[in-house]
Amino acid sequence: MMNVKNVILIILLTSGILYSSGGYDHGTSTGKGQLELDFTWNPFDIIDFGQTYVVFGYGLTDQLDIHGYFSHQADGKKNYYYGIFYQFLDTKYLDLSSAIGRREYTESEVKDIFFPQFLFMLKMSSAVQFGGAYVNIQRQNNDVKGRALDLAFYIPLSQVMQMPKFVDEIKFALGAFNPGLFDSDKGEFLPTYSIDITFKKFGNEKL
Repeated sequence: MMNVKNVILIILLTSGILYSSGGYDHGTSTGKGQLELDFTWNPFDIIDFGQTYVVFGYGLTDQLDIHGYFSHQADGKKNYYYGIFYQFLDTKYLDLSSAIGRREYTESEVKDIFFPQFLFMLKMSSAVQFGGAYVNIQRQNNDVKGRALDLAFYIPLSQVMQMPKFVDEIKFALGAFNPGLFDSDKGEFLPTYSIDITFKKFGNEKL
């Protein structure tokens, strides 16, 4: 199997050509007691409409997560989201979930409600999955509304390399994102990537 450091280095080097817009979430819960962190990096804010992004999910139960993200935009603006996520369908080939949460901005009073949300994960094979989220966005205190769409292919790297002892899975995600509340002169969908790391349960004696 390939060394984990070499695989991550290859991913970082090749993903530098992407627009680094940031993704969101998918329909599979994190798992009770497990933490997932998804990283997207826009190096030195080189892409003018890109974002450096961290998405997190922590499993309160096997179906219920707290989840959210923190985003730093290339123009210096920052926003964050926090919410509750529930997976209501778990089958061999398909996971379905919903969520509710709120987005806030660090330098303004703007607040957005994310509801309803529909998230899915299509488990195509052990080598690739396809998932994403459809999110209705309502800006508080006015009539501004939007619908964001996030789609991505997820490649589990445990198929090609050995995971560190404290890691359950690392996935490389490549997809597209429609932000919903604003139009981009780069097109309706912005390309995205992320490196998604799911850590094993805290306090697991097998670590």
